[in-house]
Amino acid sequence: MKNFLKLIFISLMIASCNKDYNTIGLNLIDDEPFNTNLEEVPVKVTMRKIPTYVANSLTTFQLGEYDDNIYGKSSASFLTQIAFEDPSLDFGEFSQSSEDSGSDDNIAVIPENEKVKKVFLDIPFFNNVDDDDNDGVINIYDVDSSDPYSDSDGDGVADIVETSNGQDPLNQDTDGDGILDGDDTESINPNGGRTLYDLDSLLGNSQATFRLKVSELEYFLRPYDPDANFEKFQKYYSNNTIAQDFAGTVLFDDQISINSNELVFYQEDDPETEDDDESEIVKERLTPRIRVELNNDFFQSKIVDKEGSDDISNIDNFKLYFKGLIIETYDFSDPLMMILNFDEAEVRVVYDYDKYDKKDTPDDTSDDTIDTEESEFKLLFSGIKLNSFKKDAYPGYVYTSINDTLNNPKQVFLKGGDGIMAEIELFKGDNGVDMLDEIRSKPWLINEANLSLYIDKEMLSANGGIIEPSRLYLYDIKNKAPVIDYFVDNSSGPNQFQNKVVHGGLIELDEDKNGLMYKIRISEHIKNVVRKDSTNIKLGLVVSSDINNTINIEVENSDFMTFTPNSSAINPLGTVLIGPSPSPEKFEKRMRLNIFYTSRNGN
Repeated sequence: MKNFLKLIFISLMIASCNKDYNTIGLNLIDDEPFNTNLEEVPVKVTMRKIPTYVANSLTTFQLGEYDDNIYGKSSASFLTQIAFEDPSLDFGEFSQSSEDSGSDDNIAVIPENEKVKKVFLDIPFFNNVDDDDNDGVINIYDVDSSDPYSDSDGDGVADIVETSNGQDPLNQDTDGDGILDGDDTESINPNGGRTLYDLDSLLGNSQATFRLKVSELEYFLRPYDPDANFEKFQKYYSNNTIAQDFAGTVLFDDQISINSNELVFYQEDDPETEDDDESEIVKERLTPRIRVELNNDFFQSKIVDKEGSDDISNIDNFKLYFKGLIIETYDFSDPLMMILNFDEAEVRVVYDYDKYDKKDTPDDTSDDTIDTEESEFKLLFSGIKLNSFKKDAYPGYVYTSINDTLNNPKQVFLKGGDGIMAEIELFKGDNGVDMLDEIRSKPWLINEANLSLYIDKEMLSANGGIIEPSRLYLYDIKNKAPVIDYFVDNSSGPNQFQNKVVHGGLIELDEDKNGLMYKIRISEHIKNVVRKDSTNIKLGLVVSSDINNTINIEVENSDFMTFTPNSSAINPLGTVLIGPSPSPEKFEKRMRLNIFYTSRNGN
């Protein structure tokens, strides 16, 4: 924490010692005394309902159900095209035509009779294994992630020592023999080498049970728009109903829950090697994921029995023949929204086939046998992928506030997805008076400027509370880009999603660990506007999931906006801020622009 605070202090000093600081208001630096002051500048806020957006332009995808006490329930299903990992499209060792005709030169060319054995759907979670002190315990489980000699399980042995000894630093009695690791000279970790993971992007109750449904997609997701003469990409919007309207054969439908552990698979024991037990040898390790078994018969008839046919002869034919998959969830014990790594998702088909074995005696066929061999192929989530969303209507008071575009609001509602954003005009008060010219006339040396955005804790508490977004994102609406302060800030935080800590937008917590406020530093932007006659452009404010993601996605036709930030579209969370014109008791926490400046006495 000390290092983190030191980083923030250094970053602040660097940001304050830039060229603009040394030049803007240089005429003030003389023998006259000067003071540092604060000017609280009003802002004008208009809330906008975000239209539905192009869902096949997203960088990550959601699955599940989210519910809060203000904005209601929303759910997300997922649709994807699929393609063979290996484009050869042959199963077993020989092509179907070779199997059918045989070979006079090769007795091993026989009908292989491929039979599907198991089909797995794998959808990995986003996760991290950050271990800042390299002691073998990831940060989330480490009692002190900066000290490798901390003792996370309290058995008297340092984490790094247990890791190097093959003991479990998170288990006082690694081998379960009743002797603590500190006193046990023969302790062996039965789960040695197993990686612990911290699952990212699970919103809600990670212990919830729910039903997962996987169906064949019976709608072809065409890549190009016929209404544009096939010269533009087809747009699929976030409110599409494809999942409801075009679900075919059900491949899986059962209750599951989240498993956050690494999946470890072992080899089968070979009975011919009596002295060795291959079942103790790790065959494969997989990161935590949703893993379910799909219908064997479907993949047998749909794919394996089609070997050699035109339907699976190439990728384009295959996508027309097998249009894709629909993945849905329902019947949650508690709401849970998952942002999953669909780019790494796959369908793994394990099958047996007949193989001619010459027994290493090619000239003697008397001992030849036909054995069963196991193999597999993978279907990747390749091509068009998109979300389909459903949500409840917002309460009436939310719509009333959004639709009032004349008055500065008492409260500012923000919601991710096709939710709500705030359009902010700086230097403008309730009466519409622009204070910019007045401020420009003053001989101020601007040191810092920030937006103070207090959370309406009373309203959140009165409605039972919600999961609060960890960050807000401020951007230039006209130029569809972050403000300049974003680009000049190279500071970093505890993880990749918390970079730009000086520019800010990160939630600040109160003593009860509830959200208090957000502060966004826009010093360079304000200096440009005030002293360089830059245009006082409108700024957009949205909830964000990743400050590093500045991609924009197109929205459906709207009179007010043409895009929404991708990082907001993939975030289902929302919050309520105290607006620029609150009730008197909340006036000190009103939304405003704070300008810290230096001036001569009396100016």
